[in-house]
Amino acid sequence: MHRRDLVSLSALALAALTLGAGCPEEPPRPAGGAAATSSAAPPVASAEKPSAPPKAPEAPKATEQAAAPPAPEGKGTIKGVVKFTGKPVEMKIPAARKDAPVCQEKDVVHNAVVVNDGKLRDTLVRIAAGGVQGSWKAPDAHAVVDQKDCMYEPRIQGVVSGQQVDIKNSDRTLHNVHTYKGSETLFNQAQPRGADPLTKSWSDGIIKLTCDIHPWMRGFVVVTDHPFFAVSGDDGSFAIEKVPAGKYKLEAWHPRYGLKTADVAVADDKPAQVTFTYAGTEPEPAENKDELKGLW
Repeated sequence: MHRRDLVSLSALALAALTLGAGCPEEPPRPAGGAAATSSAAPPVASAEKPSAPPKAPEAPKATEQAAAPPAPEGKGTIKGVVKFTGKPVEMKIPAARKDAPVCQEKDVVHNAVVVNDGKLRDTLVRIAAGGVQGSWKAPDAHAVVDQKDCMYEPRIQGVVSGQQVDIKNSDRTLHNVHTYKGSETLFNQAQPRGADPLTKSWSDGIIKLTCDIHPWMRGFVVVTDHPFFAVSGDDGSFAIEKVPAGKYKLEAWHPRYGLKTADVAVADDKPAQVTFTYAGTEPEPAENKDELKGLW
């Protein structure tokens, strides 16, 4: 090899050593993690838009609807009676019972109008819906409607909004539970003998229960947003207890004779007395038209 070639090779080797000294090895990776990174250079402000100042913390937003106040604990009582001054419709045994298996075994007089000594039974009396300030939780206990002797029992009752209602069939025959709110069907379901109860709940309104198989059957569940209601008994009397003191609109509703109202003032230390009077000439309410049509 010529001397000039040896000098060139030596120069190249020296250059390679010099370049290697300027590139240290990559630092070791941390155990179990990603490779360590070098510190980033300080950010350079944009020449087009200045940095936006930090936003002030936002104030908490108000809720759209204030929570309802808790239910007040009352000490007042509303007592009264539902009178009947006219001539009541004569109740008879529905003709169709004679042709219905099981139902024909008992002669049960219809119960649309029951008057004893001038007092009207089965009138639901309540403080008008929305008439008491506060919020009431539906009771844990279920209300019960039974189909017994091919009749709904009880004929009418009140429940609190959202309260569970068990509809039972204690008869040895098939029934068909057809419920309405006004003219709207809510549900229509067959219930054979021995079947489990149908459990339902509603938020408001007068719920009518019928049976497509036994058309004379009627039941009513009146749903209210508070627990201040009662049903008149055999003697026409009713009592609503634990009512907060105040002035209220009281309603009486009978499935044959409809709605009556009265104003009442309730105090903690003395029961308020109210009397409702039906003459028997009142028109049928829209919630229960033509119950007795063709029944006899």
